[in-house]
Formats: sequence, structure tokens, C-alpha cells
Amino acid sequence: MSEARDQRSFFREVERDYWAAAEGLKPEERALIEAHLDRDGVTLEAGTGGGRIVRAMAALGFTRLAGFDFAPELIDAARRADAAGAIDFRVADATALPYGDAEFDQALYLQQIVCTIESRGGRRAALAEAARVLRPGGVALFSFLCLEGRERSTVQRAYVAYLRALRRVRGSQREPQLMPRLRLRGRVNPGALRDAGPYTYWYRAAEAAAELEGAGFRVKGLACGPDAAQGALFGDATRLLAEGELDQTLYVVARRAAD
Repeated sequence: MSEARDQRSFFREVERDYWAAAEGLKPEERALIEAHLDRDGVTLEAGTGGGRIVRAMAALGFTRLAGFDFAPELIDAARRADAAGAIDFRVADATALPYGDAEFDQALYLQQIVCTIESRGGRRAALAEAARVLRPGGVALFSFLCLEGRERSTVQRAYVAYLRALRRVRGSQREPQLMPRLRLRGRVNPGALRDAGPYTYWYRAAEAAAELEGAGFRVKGLACGPDAAQGALFGDATRLLAEGELDQTLYVVARRAAD
């Protein structure tokens, strides 16, 4: 396999054990779920991994739950952890979902699943599919890797500048915001200094909102992790960047536009 292993192999081989064993909700995830989702709604989680989020939602009283992931090993782990078999877990690709139009009342695209898709067309296809399977007016929670939050760190800002300079020297045509993972299995990834994959895409806040709008969503609010955990959302990216507490994860609450 090439040095820049693809995302599917990365999650099936390198990060499989981490995602299969992860448990519980982050404070910001719980706050968003409790504030914006309906316990009686038909709910889909994208990139479910080992089922961490939907199993925690079941414990909170959500009963009509489904989750998908493109790694069969992770779906096997999710099914084993769901002893009652109450959650509909499937192997599926976010860019071509096996669900019907408007099949779900609400959806979760957390854990930065869209950012793991390396092609711009693939990311847009995943957002379009998210809108397609959600009923008009249905709520979706998204998280994205946030470039503005990353650039607040002096070290991270220096790495981003280094990477851009390296690509200029090499004449690389790779998108500037598509960057190597700095850690693999919890350890520093030395390949990141060579611009070796796998890669994730870092969105600017306004860009993420615009991509969602283009896919058929209406953005209700945005926040990075610290504000999201407190239930605070900002109406647009400009306010978020001016008033919010930024970190490297951007959360967006959106509704599918009415037909």
C-alpha cells in the first residue's frame, strides 16, 4: 500500500480499535443533542464508528436510531456493543447512502466525518446525501475541523505555513486546507512533516456554512466546542469569529430547507 493510505484503510486498520472502543458523549455533543433533537424522531448518525454516540443517545431515551460507517469492522463492533439489537447499524458510504428520500427526522454528522473525505466533490456529495435522506424541516447536527481555531495556536499556525511553503516548493496541487493527520493512534505522525496522508480537510467557518446552504440546509447557528457545551450558538460565521471562543472543532445546527 502507498505511504498515503486511503481513508477506508486508515479507519479499518490504524484507528479501528480507538473508534470501536470509544464511549460516552462529549459535553458539547450532549448539549447539542438535548437542545436540538427530538427523542421520538427517527435519527441517523453518520460515521458511527463503534456506535458511541447513538448508544449514548439510547441511554438518554432516544428509541428510533440508525447509524452507518464505511468500515465493516467498526459496524461489527457497534453491533456487538448493542446487546439488545435496538439500533439499525449498516455499512455504507456517506456519498451514496442506502436510505430513502426524507427517511429521517434528524441526523448527526459529528466526529468530523465530512472532513475525512479528501475530494471536494466527495464532501459536497456527502452533504447532498445528508439533505436528501432528511425530511424537509428536519434538524441536522454537524461538526467540522475549524481552520480559524487551528490558526489561533502559534505552533499550529507555524505548521500550516510550513505545509503551504513545502507544497509551493514541490509544485503540489493539493488543496491548501487538506492537511495530514498530526497524530495516528495517539502518537505523533512523522509523515505529517513530509506531507504524507491520510488527510483531513479544515474548513473555514463561513465556508462550512456556505457548503451546507448549497446542499439544501439552512444554518440555525454555529459554535466551537466551549460555547456549544454551554448552549451558546452564533447566527453567522462573522459573529462566531468576533465573539466566540474558538477551538479546532466547529459545530453547526442546521435544518433541511422546505421543498
